[in-house]
Amino acid sequence: MGPLGIILFILAIVGSIMLHEAGHMVCARKAGGKVTEFFVGFGPRLWSFRRGETEYGVKAVPAGGYVKIIGMTDLEPIDPEDEPRAFYRKPLGWRLLTLSAGSITHFLIALTLLLLVPLTWGVKSQDLSGTVGAVTQCLRTTAGECTAADAPSPAKAAGLRDGDKIVAVDGVAVGGWQDVVDQLHKNQPSLGSNSQPTGAPRPVQVTYVRDGQRQTTSITPAVGNVSVDPAKVQLGLMIGIQAPRLAYTHPGFLNEVGNGFTTFGSFAKGSVTGLIDIPASIPKLFQATTSDKPRDTSSPVGPIGMASLSGGVIENEGYGGFLYFVASINMFIGIFNLLPLLPLDGGHIAIALYEAGRRKVAKLAGRPDPGRVDLNKLMPAAFTFLVLFVGLSLLLMAADITNPLKFPS
Repeated sequence: MGPLGIILFILAIVGSIMLHEAGHMVCARKAGGKVTEFFVGFGPRLWSFRRGETEYGVKAVPAGGYVKIIGMTDLEPIDPEDEPRAFYRKPLGWRLLTLSAGSITHFLIALTLLLLVPLTWGVKSQDLSGTVGAVTQCLRTTAGECTAADAPSPAKAAGLRDGDKIVAVDGVAVGGWQDVVDQLHKNQPSLGSNSQPTGAPRPVQVTYVRDGQRQTTSITPAVGNVSVDPAKVQLGLMIGIQAPRLAYTHPGFLNEVGNGFTTFGSFAKGSVTGLIDIPASIPKLFQATTSDKPRDTSSPVGPIGMASLSGGVIENEGYGGFLYFVASINMFIGIFNLLPLLPLDGGHIAIALYEAGRRKVAKLAGRPDPGRVDLNKLMPAAFTFLVLFVGLSLLLMAADITNPLKFPS
């Protein structure tokens, strides 16, 4: 599933980039502007063709895409014959729509996918009431199927089965899966620097309901089990129970559409929070590239990390989960692209609004039109942002390669 997930991820991202640029191009043309280039990638041309006044193609560096709109900036000369169609001459409304069309396209992609999944697969839900979804059968220090020589997991040895509903731990009633996890790990020895417990695990009394009958068993956590990476052993306390997997149900058309819009809002909020948290996560990324410890699951991931996670998403959550994954990426890109920083679209939007505001103030004050903003004066700030962005991208790449996140993360 890994290679398939990577291929589908690449196709989804390339498709999103092309639609992003198509949004800019369509709006620019509707405004009467001239689009001379539409490319996926940057750098040297690999392949291209011309249709009408626009050249379409692929370039060597797969780091995004662009459309070239005549007169979008004043950093390059404009042929006199193209001057009437120059982008800066278009009405402010058309310019703002053209500049924001890329992000709007990402939002529409996300919304379409978030509506498609519940209407096609159903609404994603998970039983977190305390019901055991799966019991790990054995303890292993290497990958592979359980054998007679392997010790049973603590939960298996204690007699727990799939479908048992845990209602109390050590006599304390639990109302859901998080309560179960918290109580099972309460008063257990902490983990040392090498992820080994600092003391002997203590037994816990687990009360559960099976076939309507209330029963109690004792579970003593074990140390270590094979990790999701077959090449590594996951150290720490291990009990051997998992919550039920995510499932899809069909609660009805209106509920499914409502779920799509609700998830859209949740993804938007999560993307904003993720952007705010990026500066604080940079030290975690440095640590991830130099440490053998498992990578902090709250740290951001780059394209390589997202591609590697795609296979796990499909395997564990199906293609509906993968489409949610793609929707979340589009949401993040759309919001990130609106940051008021050059060379992002949000930077150009901010300049257009500033020019319009400055022009209006000058008119009210009876002063001449101050004209366009001199972008040459903003180049140091734009270059600084690019250096920081490239540096963060390289750091993400290093972390994704040396210490990749594993699904679930």
